[in-house]
Amino acid sequence: MKLSTLLFGGIATLVGAQTATAYTDAKSGITFQAYQHTTGYFLGVALPEDPTGNTDFIVTIGGKGSGWSGASLAGPMKNALLVLAWPNNNSIVSSFRKTNQYGSPPVATGTFTQLPIANGTYTNTTHWTYTFVCSKCIQSDGTTFVANDNTTVLGYALSSTAPSQKGNAASSVSKHTSQGQATFDLVKARSRDFATWKTWAAAPKVANAL
Repeated sequence: MKLSTLLFGGIATLVGAQTATAYTDAKSGITFQAYQHTTGYFLGVALPEDPTGNTDFIVTIGGKGSGWSGASLAGPMKNALLVLAWPNNNSIVSSFRKTNQYGSPPVATGTFTQLPIANGTYTNTTHWTYTFVCSKCIQSDGTTFVANDNTTVLGYALSSTAPSQKGNAASSVSKHTSQGQATFDLVKARSRDFATWKTWAAAPKVANAL
């Protein structure tokens, strides 16, 4: 496999991009525009009804098994704000990542934060789900999508192999076993209930868990 196909791939995957559809989380009741992969991976976004000047949105990401799930908030892997998450027993571990090369991306730091929504974050016998407010995540430097856009393309990647240190949010991750991009309708992702959903978020209790 060529290096250019590692983790999220490149611009070429735009040609075969999949399409997100409406999805409502059974436990939280939050409605997303979400892409669902045949492996059980899924990625969803929800935005406020009026996105003008907004830098926050709600993300749900998950999958099956003990491997990791990832998302690129700008489509490609390189030079984009990435989110990685995976299950660790009954909790979810997650971090922001950013890299200018292909391979396991290092942790990214900035003003952006993840505030978990407890009733949308869980593990069970069939899958795991992590839902959070991505606060100050929409950047103006091209590393993320633009909130006012009608549509955007987000990248996804996943691996069935667990990170080397499951309890460490900065753990290196293995090469993906599937990757691609999906088109999201941001108009349909907007909701008048966003402000209510956002109030459900809270800072994580364990420092290295998220």
